[in-house]
Parts: sequence; structure tokens; C-alpha cells
Amino acid sequence: MLAMVCKTLDSVKAMESYDKEGLVNKYAGIHRLGTSIRRTIDGRFLVICLEYLSPYVGDCINDDPQKMPDIPKPRSPNGGIPHGFIDDAVNMINIDRENLFNVTRDGYGLRETLFYDLFSHVQVYQTREDMIQAVPWIRNGALSLDGGMIMNKGVYALGDV
Repeated sequence: MLAMVCKTLDSVKAMESYDKEGLVNKYAGIHRLGTSIRRTIDGRFLVICLEYLSPYVGDCINDDPQKMPDIPKPRSPNGGIPHGFIDDAVNMINIDRENLFNVTRDGYGLRETLFYDLFSHVQVYQTREDMIQAVPWIRNGALSLDGGMIMNKGVYALGDV
């Protein structure tokens, strides 16, 4: 899946223009770039606008240089963390310093906007078996290091990776 990321709505608007019939102008915006390198951009593609994503506004882990969100860990009824739980996916991404702060006009960085939107409560486990055992405590989805995937509560991705 191809997706472009823009900071502002103005940037999104500059990506594409249309003729009088409402058809995409292949000689403007991102399509002009494609034409200049003798490649066409056909079909739909996603453009994510950071300015309009709902950012993470909670606390961050104290003194964390990566500004990791302090997302509560899953807990079983006895208070323990499920076996094999590693972390939330949003906290497993290492972001270079220039993209941690002030990427948007409101001062949010990529972790609070783009990556929180994509991976907010996706949990990561060591194995599929660990992940399946933790199903009661999985909120929005999970991945395992051996290729397991739960898309969201009740939706499982099966088959070969």
C-alpha cells in the first residue's frame, strides 16, 4: 500500500489537481513528478494529513528522550502483564530527533500524530501463542514477532506470511 504523508492540508491540495470534467490532471502535482521520470501514477493512493490527525495528548514516559506515550500495559485480572508482551507498537519505533518535536503547527511530532494514529494500541508479543493467550487483554490489535496478527478484537489474520 502506498501512502504519502503531508504536514498540512495545503500540501495535500498541492498533490493533485483536476480538469473541468473532474479528471486528474496528469501534468500537475505529484503526477507531474511521475511524468518527469517517465512513470505514471495510476489508481488510488492514500495521503495522510498530520494536521488533521487526532494526536496523542496523554503523558509521556518520564525523561524518555523518544517521547514515548505512557500507555497502560495490558493487565490480567491478577494484575500481571500477559506472558510474552513486549510493548505497544507505537513505542517500538525509533524516531530521529528532528521529527520528534514540532512537526505540526501545534507542536506535535511524528510519534504523537502519524505513528499514534497507525499503531496507537497495537500490542506486540514474542510469539503467536503468547498473543493468542492474551486475547482477553488485547484492545485494538496485536502482532507477534513470528508473524501472528490480530487486526482488531475478533478479527484474525491467518495463513502464511
